[in-house]
Amino acid sequence: MCSLRACQLVKMTAKSILARRSWLIFLVVFNLHLNVEGQEISFGRCRKFPVLKHFQADRYLGKWYEYSNYFFIFQLFGKCVTAKYTDQSNYKSQRIGVLNESINEKNGNPNSVNGIGVLEPGNAGLARLTVNFDSQPFFARQDTPNYFVVDTDYDNFSIVYNCNNKFGFLKSEVLFILTRERFPNPKLIQSVRQKIRKAGLDPTRLRRTNQKSCPYGH
Repeated sequence: MCSLRACQLVKMTAKSILARRSWLIFLVVFNLHLNVEGQEISFGRCRKFPVLKHFQADRYLGKWYEYSNYFFIFQLFGKCVTAKYTDQSNYKSQRIGVLNESINEKNGNPNSVNGIGVLEPGNAGLARLTVNFDSQPFFARQDTPNYFVVDTDYDNFSIVYNCNNKFGFLKSEVLFILTRERFPNPKLIQSVRQKIRKAGLDPTRLRRTNQKSCPYGH
């Protein structure tokens, strides 16, 4: 038997250890989400946002240059970022092949990753795709849409967004501006940023992608 004081101390110590263990588990899970998704994390909940209707996948194909994006850990130290989309449809679904390429700013080495985007069936033409990459671990693969085209004119720009709620009080976001030209007209970018604001999204957190001194043909 322990004294009343000693028992109280034991209980307090046990509660403290459990609290620390719970906090440690939360931190581990939280960091796992960060490392797997690599998206920008902030406080708050995801808001509803518009998605392009009557999406014309065939016009969306081809090469796009990344003009700017929210922080994305998988593009850390990356410049000359491009995305190439090809038709990979089959009898089961409308599929878009994805080839993302970049150059490492630190050592000049090229990086690339291949994936497939599946257009959500029966979505009345909404630009909602589920994109997975070959290099993704099995536990990080997506089975619900994670690539939403907010707006595009197919010939000049595209606004791509996704948001996920985390732990009830955080959200992870990714936002890209893609352009058909490596160095688009500033007036076009000004117009695109206005479209982003109109969609209820925040363009101030976008970071310009370095598209200078890129290898020929990249």
